[in-house]
Amino acid sequence: MKDNLGNPLHLTSLNHISLICKSVEESMGFYTKVLGFVPIRRPDSFDFDGAWLFSYGIGIHLLQSEDPEIMPKKREINPKDNHISFQVFLYS
Repeated sequence: MKDNLGNPLHLTSLNHISLICKSVEESMGFYTKVLGFVPIRRPDSFDFDGAWLFSYGIGIHLLQSEDPEIMPKKREINPKDNHISFQVFLYS
C-alpha cells in the first residue's frame, strides 16, 4: 500500500452521495423499486425534506429542491454533467 502522504485524512471509502431532487417521493420510487435501495432512518434534526437510502454498501441522500420548478429538465443523459454510475451484472 502507498504511503498516506497523498491521503492525509486517511480516507478509506465513500460514505454517501447527495442528490437534489424535484420530488423526493418520485425519486425514492425509482431507487427503491428499480434499484433495490432501502429507506433508512434520517436524523429528526434536519429542517428540510429528504430521504436516506442504503444498499450494496452505498448510501444515497435524496434532498428536496427548495424550488423544483427552476431545476433544469433533463431529457437525455449528458456524460459531462453530474451523475452516478452503478456496475451491474447481467445474467444470460
